[in-house]
Amino acid sequence: MIDIDDPPSDFSSDTESDDSAPDEEYLCSRLGVPPSQLLAESHRINKLQIDMKTKVLVASEAQAVFEEEEARAVELAGVARAATEEFNEVRARVDTYPLGQAALPKELHAEFTSAQKRAFVTSGDSANQAETASREQKVYNHAQHAANLAEASCGTYDDIMFDLNKLNEFEVGRKRTAALVSKKTERRAVRKLEKRQEDRAREYKGKVERSERKSERQVDVARSLHKTAADRVRTTTKVAEDSKALLERARLVDHENRIQAALELKANTDAASAAMRGKNERNAKKQELKDSAHRKEFDSILKMGGNPYIEFKKRDVQREALAKEKREKVRIKKQEAQLAEKIVKEDDYNRKKEEEEMRHRAFAAAYRDEQGTEVMEARNKRYLMDKTTSGTDLIDPTRRIYNIEPSQVTTIKDASFGLGYNPRKDKGQLLDVIEKMKRKYPNTGHGEFERLVPKIVDNKARAEKNEGGTGLDGLTSPKMVPPGKDAFINRLNQGGAGNTEEDDFFNYDNDEDKERDDLSDNLTSAASSRATTPTTASASSEIPSSTTTANFAPPKRTKFEDDALRRAQDRQKARLMEGQPQVAGGRTFSGQAFASKPDVILFKDFVVGKVYRKKILLTNVSLTFNSFKILDLNEKITDFFEIKYDRQGRMSAGMSVSIEVTFMPKVNEDILSDLSFLCSTSPFSIPLRCLTQKVTPSVSTNIIRFDNIVMGETKNFGLKVMNNGAKPTNYYFVDPKTNQRMENLEMTSSTTDAHHDSTPQVPSPSKSETADQNNSTINNNDIAYVKTEEDLLQQSANVGAACLEYPEGKTALQFSTVGAIGSYTDTTHQIIFAPLSPGYFRQEVVLEFEGTEKRIELTIIATSIKVPIFVAEPVVDMQCCVFDKLYRKKVVVKNRGKISFKVNAVVPHELRGFVEFNPDMGFIQPGVDFEIQMKFRPTASMISSCGKYAIPDQQLIAVPMLIAVPEQALPVYYTLFARLTTGTLSFSKQSIDYGNCYNTQQCEQTLRIKNDSLLPQKFGFVNLRPEVEVQPNDGFGVLLPLEEKDVKVFFKPISAIYHDFNLTVQTTMNMKSNIRLRCQGLETPLKLTNTVLKFASCCPGDRISHSIFATNTTSTEQTFEFVAPHANKSYLSISPNVETLLPGESCRLEIEFMPPMMSTEAPAAVVAAEPVEGEEEEEEKEVVEEEEEDVEEEKKMETTPRDSPIVNYCEGEQNESHWNTSTNDNFDEPWSVHSRWSLPCFIKGNSVPLFVDVNTTLVKRILDIATDSLSFGQLAVGQVKVLVLRVRNLGSVEAPIFAEGLNSTGAFSIVNALRTIQPNSIQTLSLQFAPQAQGVRAETLVLRCPKLGKTLSINLKGEGVSPVLTVSPHGVVRKTVLGKKASVTRLDVWNTGGGTTGDSKHILAHDTGTTSVTLHNSSVFPLEFSLENLMRGHENFNHRDVFTCVPSTASIAPGEDLDVKIMFSPDHERVWPYEQQVKIVVPNQTEDHVLHVVGRCWARQVYVVAVLDEDDSPARRPISTEDVFSMPEQLRGLEERCANRININMVSRPELLLKFPRKEEGEAVAVDADPSLFTHRKIVCGCIGLNDAKMGGGGTFEVEFDSVASNYFVAQPDKGACAPGQETEITFEFKPPTVESQGGLSVGQWIRIVANVHTKGGFKSDGQEETRTFPVILEGYIHI
Repeated sequence: MIDIDDPPSDFSSDTESDDSAPDEEYLCSRLGVPPSQLLAESHRINKLQIDMKTKVLVASEAQAVFEEEEARAVELAGVARAATEEFNEVRARVDTYPLGQAALPKELHAEFTSAQKRAFVTSGDSANQAETASREQKVYNHAQHAANLAEASCGTYDDIMFDLNKLNEFEVGRKRTAALVSKKTERRAVRKLEKRQEDRAREYKGKVERSERKSERQVDVARSLHKTAADRVRTTTKVAEDSKALLERARLVDHENRIQAALELKANTDAASAAMRGKNERNAKKQELKDSAHRKEFDSILKMGGNPYIEFKKRDVQREALAKEKREKVRIKKQEAQLAEKIVKEDDYNRKKEEEEMRHRAFAAAYRDEQGTEVMEARNKRYLMDKTTSGTDLIDPTRRIYNIEPSQVTTIKDASFGLGYNPRKDKGQLLDVIEKMKRKYPNTGHGEFERLVPKIVDNKARAEKNEGGTGLDGLTSPKMVPPGKDAFINRLNQGGAGNTEEDDFFNYDNDEDKERDDLSDNLTSAASSRATTPTTASASSEIPSSTTTANFAPPKRTKFEDDALRRAQDRQKARLMEGQPQVAGGRTFSGQAFASKPDVILFKDFVVGKVYRKKILLTNVSLTFNSFKILDLNEKITDFFEIKYDRQGRMSAGMSVSIEVTFMPKVNEDILSDLSFLCSTSPFSIPLRCLTQKVTPSVSTNIIRFDNIVMGETKNFGLKVMNNGAKPTNYYFVDPKTNQRMENLEMTSSTTDAHHDSTPQVPSPSKSETADQNNSTINNNDIAYVKTEEDLLQQSANVGAACLEYPEGKTALQFSTVGAIGSYTDTTHQIIFAPLSPGYFRQEVVLEFEGTEKRIELTIIATSIKVPIFVAEPVVDMQCCVFDKLYRKKVVVKNRGKISFKVNAVVPHELRGFVEFNPDMGFIQPGVDFEIQMKFRPTASMISSCGKYAIPDQQLIAVPMLIAVPEQALPVYYTLFARLTTGTLSFSKQSIDYGNCYNTQQCEQTLRIKNDSLLPQKFGFVNLRPEVEVQPNDGFGVLLPLEEKDVKVFFKPISAIYHDFNLTVQTTMNMKSNIRLRCQGLETPLKLTNTVLKFASCCPGDRISHSIFATNTTSTEQTFEFVAPHANKSYLSISPNVETLLPGESCRLEIEFMPPMMSTEAPAAVVAAEPVEGEEEEEEKEVVEEEEEDVEEEKKMETTPRDSPIVNYCEGEQNESHWNTSTNDNFDEPWSVHSRWSLPCFIKGNSVPLFVDVNTTLVKRILDIATDSLSFGQLAVGQVKVLVLRVRNLGSVEAPIFAEGLNSTGAFSIVNALRTIQPNSIQTLSLQFAPQAQGVRAETLVLRCPKLGKTLSINLKGEGVSPVLTVSPHGVVRKTVLGKKASVTRLDVWNTGGGTTGDSKHILAHDTGTTSVTLHNSSVFPLEFSLENLMRGHENFNHRDVFTCVPSTASIAPGEDLDVKIMFSPDHERVWPYEQQVKIVVPNQTEDHVLHVVGRCWARQVYVVAVLDEDDSPARRPISTEDVFSMPEQLRGLEERCANRININMVSRPELLLKFPRKEEGEAVAVDADPSLFTHRKIVCGCIGLNDAKMGGGGTFEVEFDSVASNYFVAQPDKGACAPGQETEITFEFKPPTVESQGGLSVGQWIRIVANVHTKGGFKSDGQEETRTFPVILEGYIHI
């Protein structure tokens, strides 16, 4: 808000300095305007001043731009010169190549092109920048001229500007006063308007706020509804998507299951079908044999008089009966075995079920025990005792504390923790809190306060540090000085006391600054007419010195005056030579003051002896008057010239004067000089040139270009040679490299004809066909074939290359090297370019002229391009082609020209009938590819047709092909190249016969395949039956050219039938071959679970075993025998190797591989790497035997039926890798032995054995351990034992090992870290056994080395023995206060040494009772134990424990006993007994032992207690109501008096309550109940035996009843005495009255009577009364 009462600003402070008003009449007369327009005229003059300043500023900016552009032009000119020089250097290097630019290296050609382009670009940039600088100079001149005019127009008002400014100030003051008055009025109006607007705005704001709140509520509701809807939609969508995904997954799972079921069904169906086929064929064979036997016996039975049919039937019935009987026996035996197994399983099941039920019952009992009220209260009590600092479960039972602070009663941190405040806790509580926080954050240090923790000072280190040169002062931190303080102090010191801050501010740093300021002040004063008067020195320097009077002799000057005069003359001379700036109308002239026309004085082609005259016109182009003076010419030429002109003196601007120059040559030499002038502004000169007659040659261009000349074509260029001189001359072409005249390169007519003849002409189709017919017959015997493929291709390429050769001695450039030219004439010199190769041609030549030394360098640059029509692939490579196969290839013809061409594809006579083109003719448009389809079908006879363009031995052809182009000077040649081959495969055998094979095993035959083609072929055995398998790669593979490969054909008969079919082999060349396969399938009598075993790699000395099962599948018993081949080489054994199996019986066979240990130097026990089929001698014998048996075998084969078995198997093979015996030899693979053995199983009655293939691998032992098992023996639970295991690295590389297999929480662990074992080194592992529980522990440590692929297994075994502790007296297993079960021994009898026995359950206050317990160590090792309190018992008033155990910790030797003494030392009486549970802590014990110590304390020696616990005082009141702040017995009276004074009821000791149970008539009494309890109750009055018998004595008691009690209760005895250590029982008898029955109605009431037992005597403390009364409440039910 604007305050209208504010005083106006002092705007008139500037005008009050001068009260005088300007003279308006003088101003009006000076300006020639009336008074009314004086102010407007003043404004116009001010505007002119502003315009003048603006123009001056624009001129200065234009000057800066001009200078910048000019500097840029100079810089670019230098860059252009550098680029031109670089280009000249590169061109000079290019000129050194005799073949021009076409033969340049690629790098030099690129450098030349780049330098040429850079020179061209930089020259253009320099020229453009020069034009820009000239344009900016014109702009600057125009701006400077406008600024000069503005200064001239403003200069006429300099004398009245001060008055005009004052007039403007007065006018401004008047307007300011009126504006202030108007301002106040407007402010009042504005304030009213603002108030109204504020009211309206406030009202509008309220409406807007209400509307916004309503909108916000609507938006919130909409957002809530939108969120609810979005959640609902999202939930619905998610449910739908989840349901859809679930259904889709279910569908996929069902689909997969159906697929698997279908596949399984098909497999089962196929297996059943195969078994059925085999069984049918076997049955058919059996029936056929049976029928054959019947037919043989039929006649003999008839002859014997029998009936063959009945006989045959009888045999069948008997055979069936025997088979049935046998089956029944087998079935019965099988059922017996199943029944026995079932009985065993049921027993096992029942045993497990009983154990589970017992475990459930135990869990239920434990759960019931834990849910009781007593357990829950004990648990809560333990929690409270654990959390409170005092260890109590009730903090304030009397409610005497006004406010309980949690931080005071528990160990927690309060608000003062860590802040340095005064805590409300005491020192002990504070330390407990600190320890708790340390345990909670164990890894937390002091943090940023670490520096505040006192540290131990190392005086020795400090002394050493001080001796090194750094003392205590060097360790202190430097004092910090405020920023700028030093500078401020220095400035005050330098300025002195008298200088103020303002004086220092205006002080100059140096004289140069001061002079610069003075200069700027002078310039400012010079520009303004109101400047101060110049100094005397400056004024005197501007005024010319007065002339000396002639009448008086000049006075004699001193040395100083002479020096001053000499300096003044030098300055005057310099001023005349340099000139003075000319200022006129406020403008300063710059440039040449006089202009000459013509600007050059030229005397051309002069002759000695003649006189020549020239006139020039000299014009004054400066701003005002000026004069000039002609200076003398050079003394060498001054005699040849005479200058005449009219002396004008001072010449006004624009005046001219004519000057005549006469030249009289006397020597025939050129004169190049200047005619110099001196004027008042600046000196200038006019060039003077005198030239003699000479030869002045020139050419039309220095660069002769032939651009884009097609190969084979010719192009002429006319070089115009000119002579601008007066002398005629001859010229010659000179080679710049040799500086010799060049030979004549002009192409003569004969040369031209020869050139054109060398270009082959395309024959017409008719002529080519005639030539082909004449040359169709070729005699191959007379042909000289080339040897290699490269020579064949070169021979074909030479056909087209012959067209691109120049005639001998000629190149692509032809021209004459001599010429003549007259004076002031020109001539044309022809240069011809006829290229036969593409590329860039450059040739440097020099023109030399007679009569002058001038040489003109010419550069001939020619670019030839390739022919427009060409073939994309010069060599059409058909690669390798197979005979009688059709191949297609596109011959792409390209047109790089700008017009279309006609092309014709010609087939040479060598390839007639093998090659076709489609189409063979066409027109190719510019930039378009024309594809000609070539069909190539080679045959075996084509090679002989190709003649010399083939190599028959290698089956290669390379035939030149022609594309005829009529409109192209050069034809188009390309080469057709192909390698021909066949595409067949050959096999080592055409049929495979496996003989007999069981249906559970597979047979193997090797088939060798050879590729006869020069092309790789993919082959595959297709349409294979399920019984056949071909490996490797499932019968598919690739054969390289002429490669042979062995494949293994496996046959596994599914059914026992005869198999005879063909295997089909198909190749990628669509070649098919059939191989016949035959085999007889047999049913196996013995079924093996595995027929192929692969043993893991092992080292010598290891043992590996595998187990298989053999089952008799026949109805008869089978006896078999396994034979391990070459046991001393295979290291295989099988157990059992001979066994007899009943029908359906199975047995386990264990195959073991155990290679013996061998030396690491050489594998002495390993067989050489060669197939093992017997020894060499045995092989030779077998060959001889086979030759002898061949004849018999052939005869036997002829008579042997088809189903007879053929035994042929391989015992095995063994391959050994290289053995690295020297460290210098490096092999790719370390030593290993890979073996495959076939273990035959011979079955009794079967000539065809079964086989089990065993694959073994034997490797060198690299990682070795001393033993593979470690036994730690017996060790106590909680103890630690460490054994050492050494691991050796026998290899030559590092072996990083990693441990696995050990349980992270188990008893075994590795103590030290596993490190990489260096070659031939040993690492020691420390293995630790620390059992945590009793029992035998066994684990397997696995050491793995992934780098070597080795694994070591070490069996670790140890037994943990738990400590056995026996406590005497023995305890009872029950729960402790912590809720855990333990063996609890109750100790409540204390020996005080007094009385007759000395043992009692009661102790006098401040007395001590002792008891002991015996601990026996039944372990075989020493046992350490400690005693730990399980509960926080009631303390004495001195805060000491009531119970003390000695010793609290000790060690018991094996089999020894230790007595632990327990002392009971209470200092005050309490209602409840003192209790404490002490746990005997033994590490890792199996059973916990707890000592439950109980004792009662009395303030007097005589006491009274109830016999039954439920009748005693502690049962009347819970222990939780105990007053922990009760006073000692001595202060009991004082406490009562204080309580009475403040009206507080004291809590008295609870009475003894003897309640006689109610018994109804006819009510039965429980068996285990004592019937006397209904009428008799007992109490005991005792006297405590003391350690010091002198301190006390015996006591007396007396029972006192109420008056009414005598009718119902009687005490026996009612009085008596008791000695120390003795107790006397007092029996109370209840005698209710007898009431007759009232018709079954029982009416009665409970009565209560108090009987006081008064005791006297015994020890008592000072201040206690003589008599102490124990109230006994008697309750009973009487019938009325």
